[in-house]
Amino acid sequence: MPVTFVSSNIFCYIYIPSDFILPIQTRSTHEIHNFLKLVSCLFTELPQCKCFTLGGWTQWFDIDNPSGTGDWELLTDLRSENPGKICDNPTDIEAVTLSGQSVAEAGEKIYKYDTTSGFVCRNEDQLDRRCNDYKVRFSCPPDVCKEVCWTKWYNRDNPSGKGDWETLNSIRKKKSKKQICPEPIYIEAVTADGDIPAINTGDNFYHYSPTIGFVCRNKDQTSGSCKDYKVRFGCPCCL
Repeated sequence: MPVTFVSSNIFCYIYIPSDFILPIQTRSTHEIHNFLKLVSCLFTELPQCKCFTLGGWTQWFDIDNPSGTGDWELLTDLRSENPGKICDNPTDIEAVTLSGQSVAEAGEKIYKYDTTSGFVCRNEDQLDRRCNDYKVRFSCPPDVCKEVCWTKWYNRDNPSGKGDWETLNSIRKKKSKKQICPEPIYIEAVTADGDIPAINTGDNFYHYSPTIGFVCRNKDQTSGSCKDYKVRFGCPCCL
């Protein structure tokens, strides 16, 4: 990638390799056009964003739980509830339990686990007659990967009450609305102490969505209390 940038507050600092500038007449029209689009980022308001090319994985999706016949994370249903967030032809799929266990570690019999159907764990196939609750994500070809700018970290709540509620609306009310783009496409949550990824803590989450935000309820935890989390949102870069 010939040009990258990092922004702080509302300004983007452009990092340009020395061979890009001189002589600019020798650069292709395509490269110059991309450079000018990056310069336009100077007028955006995405704080502390770092622009990079994703490795191809979508966000995690969890639209079902095993309270009925099992955990059905079907690709058709996931696309219906998350329009535009999964590419047409995924190249890989990954499923883990909400506590972070891989399918192999969970040791359950899986009915479907592929890039065309999605993921299905049926309660009837398990010895204890109940599946774990899973979340899934898909890998997409590089040409559909998006450039993402991350906001700063937010930690507006702690679990001293009913839990840790880091919802998008509440963060926007407390902070400037302009600090987060209108439609975030990714969310990341880590512990406030130690930056441990939320999916590795063993806590159960009520919401973990870029459009809703992050909610960990104390009553859903075996320990009776959530850890304290901070979140950030991924927004489309200004390309």
